[in-house]
Amino acid sequence: MRYRLIYVLCSTLMLCGCRVISPVQHSNGETGQASVFENYSMQRQYESLTLRVYRIVTYVTYESQIFEQGSGLTLNDLTDRDIDFSVVKARLVHNDSYSGSGFAIKGNDGKALLLTCAHTIDFPDTVFTYDDYANASGQRYLLGLSVKTSQVIQVSGNNLHCRAEILAADPANDLALLEIPLTTGAIRVVTPLSEGGKLSWGDRVWLTGYPSGRFMMTSGLISNPGASDGLLMTDAPFSEGYSGAPAFVYDRRVNGFRLAGIGRSVAARSSYVLQPEKEIHDASYNTSLPYTGPVYVRTEREPAAGVTFLIGSRMLDDFLKSCDAVLQIKGWGDIAREMRKVVD
Repeated sequence: MRYRLIYVLCSTLMLCGCRVISPVQHSNGETGQASVFENYSMQRQYESLTLRVYRIVTYVTYESQIFEQGSGLTLNDLTDRDIDFSVVKARLVHNDSYSGSGFAIKGNDGKALLLTCAHTIDFPDTVFTYDDYANASGQRYLLGLSVKTSQVIQVSGNNLHCRAEILAADPANDLALLEIPLTTGAIRVVTPLSEGGKLSWGDRVWLTGYPSGRFMMTSGLISNPGASDGLLMTDAPFSEGYSGAPAFVYDRRVNGFRLAGIGRSVAARSSYVLQPEKEIHDASYNTSLPYTGPVYVRTEREPAAGVTFLIGSRMLDDFLKSCDAVLQIKGWGDIAREMRKVVD
């Protein structure tokens, strides 16, 4: 009898431990968990904005020629058809890809207009590397010449995978506009820009993008919103792939989100690292033995976590206004004016 009572007690405890607990009900009748958003309506608004965020990957191919040091070759010599190519030490084909994010600011007639950072899609046609020495005319000698042979911009997200066309780019301010085909989910209403002068220390900002190719969001606090360079600073985590990601603030006056800027970069420290020639050629070598072949110097940047730079709404507004002529020709109208309007 004693053992039987113990068995019954244990069974009862197990049944009690497996009971179903009713979900918490919000005042508006919706269910949910604790969130950085103040209410369900705010959360749903932000989710709808994430449907406008796309991943941008640019594939670039360069053909490079590396000259012997002391070759005496200058930029003017490249126009000479009788150039002595015996000074060429190595010829390389270099393929690379660059990942970022973009935000669809408007859709129209089966197309969408994406705003992103120029450094994710704009690459020079020719890159020169110079020696420390120069001729009598002050022209520095060349060490390398790289020519871009191809570039493809792929946009993906929200069941879309297509190529993009560059409509405008401003490398100085690191901004660009892309046009993509859009067959579903037409975007007719623009997201208004925030009023930069009304941002304050400690305002919360949200970013959504594709760090390391993963669709994610992050948030942080704005610091020094009145900086004269037009950039915003935040402590929101930032990594490769967030460049071009939209940054939103929530305007309590109208209970709606505004575009405060786009993610640009993170503070970093630079260092120089020696790179073996075999590594450049993707050739294997025995790392247990001392390397005695040629080496090259590359720059490595170590990010400083917690110092993220955003291109602020004032700079976005100036950029869109500067693109007005191109956008009018392409049938996009006066987007800068539309995005400056006050939310109803």
